[in-house]
Amino acid sequence: MIDPNKKEPLPVNPSDVCYRAFELISAKQFADAEKLLAGNMARTDDNVAIALYHSVLGVLFKIQGEYKTAWRHYERAEKLMPEDPALKIISARLLIDQFAEYGQAIRKAKKVLDLSKGNPVFAHQAYTTMGLAYCKKGDKKKALEMVELSIVDDFKDFISAKNIDYELVEAVLRRGWGAGAARRFLEKALAFAAAKNEDQHINLLEKMMAAFEAEYPQKEDLS
Repeated sequence: MIDPNKKEPLPVNPSDVCYRAFELISAKQFADAEKLLAGNMARTDDNVAIALYHSVLGVLFKIQGEYKTAWRHYERAEKLMPEDPALKIISARLLIDQFAEYGQAIRKAKKVLDLSKGNPVFAHQAYTTMGLAYCKKGDKKKALEMVELSIVDDFKDFISAKNIDYELVEAVLRRGWGAGAARRFLEKALAFAAAKNEDQHINLLEKMMAAFEAEYPQKEDLS
């Protein structure tokens, strides 16, 4: 007989679990975060929830420098959610940063372009990711091409300047490449932030531009 006074447990919201896990990770309570994620993963057969837990476990192990374990979790998440462009970007960056698997990273980024047609932020991340891979390969021409392509329609369809990723620009400049391309990128980013009245990003970009002009004072295109 069913006890009418017995309360059914409330359904677990995977987003809440992941949020709590990130809190634990931020507090460096790594074992507790892993236990929370693994325990909830064992209690669900929802592929989306499992994929989310694997993706956070990937973050957890990446932070701890356990890159192979992190990669395995990202791969499991991606297999469960193969149409999710964010997971492909995350795993592609790990391939570049830790495993020197540049070709595989580029293929993942190209897949993001196919999956995210009409989403300029994902396109920006895909081009940035490909550029980073080409940069690590020493392919100056392709890396600078990706810098230009990453300025997706002058950023005008972005929601906020916080969506702009500067990692590729920094990478090419460290190699002494493409001051002209970098200048165009920063100028477009600053114009976008100004159009959005985002003072924090305007101030940041003005400082970046000042530092850039001090290093590269000539106005001619130095691509």
